[in-house]
Amino acid sequence: MEISSENRKVGFLHTTPATIGMADRFMGTYVPGVDPVHIYDGRVKIDNFRSPVGRTPEVNLLRWANFAEQLALAGCELIVSCCSLMPRATAYAASAVSVPFIQLDSVILDQAVARYRRIGVLTTTEYTNPYVVEGLEARAAGAGKKIELVFGGDPTALTLFNAGDYEKHNAIVLKNIDELSDKGVDCVLMGQIPFALMDETLRNRAGNVPVLYAGADAFRHVKDLLPS
Repeated sequence: MEISSENRKVGFLHTTPATIGMADRFMGTYVPGVDPVHIYDGRVKIDNFRSPVGRTPEVNLLRWANFAEQLALAGCELIVSCCSLMPRATAYAASAVSVPFIQLDSVILDQAVARYRRIGVLTTTEYTNPYVVEGLEARAAGAGKKIELVFGGDPTALTLFNAGDYEKHNAIVLKNIDELSDKGVDCVLMGQIPFALMDETLRNRAGNVPVLYAGADAFRHVKDLLPS
């Protein structure tokens, strides 16, 4: 985790190693001159998937708080959770540190509710759905707005992603986006942060339905949150 630099620092928490390189690339483009400091712990993902759907295990609440403390002590001015199954852990840990602690995908949930009513939600595991629903419905309630959620996705894609077969994973995901678009949704919300690894593919795809994912806008938000 330690980094030797006089630059400013942002801490990132990961449950899959794939998002580490993704964060580095986006930081270099949208938050230049600020160094990412990463903590990766695969046990978090294992324990999430061992728990019932929709339940964040207590051990992961504590891990996120402990990791956040380490990053704050390392001089990070902002901490970012890169796991879509951890918004409750992020909220829990945010009260334990003196620096801001956010979910990377929070900004796209904000955008989905602010701009659209009939929202297509694409995920590749049922474990993600309760957290996305909770986040969207809480925002809609706060805005006094009614939204409709339409779900899509194929768990086969996650198996391929975990095996490192990103080409086949991406092909399935693109097909799922088209299927959701055909259901008359106003946008497609990519419900898992690692979908941002498809950034170039998503930006270049044809289609009239906006696709929201934790890419450029999310990292612009990271930049905006840094103290001036």
